Amino acid sequence: MVRSSRYVPDSNAEEGRTFGVILDTSGSMERELLGKALGAIASYSISHDVPFVRVVFCDAVAYDQGYLAPEALAERVKVKGRGGTVLQPGIDLLERAEDFPKNGPLLIITDGYCDKLHILREHAFLIPVHRQLPFVPKGKVFRIK
Repeated sequence: MVRSSRYVPDSNAEEGRTFGVILDTSGSMERELLGKALGAIASYSISHDVPFVRVVFCDAVAYDQGYLAPEALAERVKVKGRGGTVLQPGIDLLERAEDFPKNGPLLIITDGYCDKLHILREHAFLIPVHRQLPFVPKGKVFRIK
């Protein structure tokens, strides 16, 4: 039996700096955009002393990657998915996860080809400059070239 180990940070020490990322890995997400998105997460995390980021890849299914070091995101990452786009399961996964801070904010990275999302906690979106979300977002929207 093969066991995988997963890092779970001390919730008291890192809770204020921990955030979750739902990365759209559907077929419509271009490889270049995925690379830029992973680079943006890594750069932000390193510059703000965030030691680990909780990452969920999401196409039609949520693929929980657990906690990843920003340096790992800046290097070669094997992306799971490349099917349809259903991001809500990834959001639900992090909002219900017992090993993720109850007030941990979420960053949803998508190309905008998604359904309306129901998000209960603080969140923001990162989307390409030339795209729009198909709904009025409640969180902040950041753009990537």
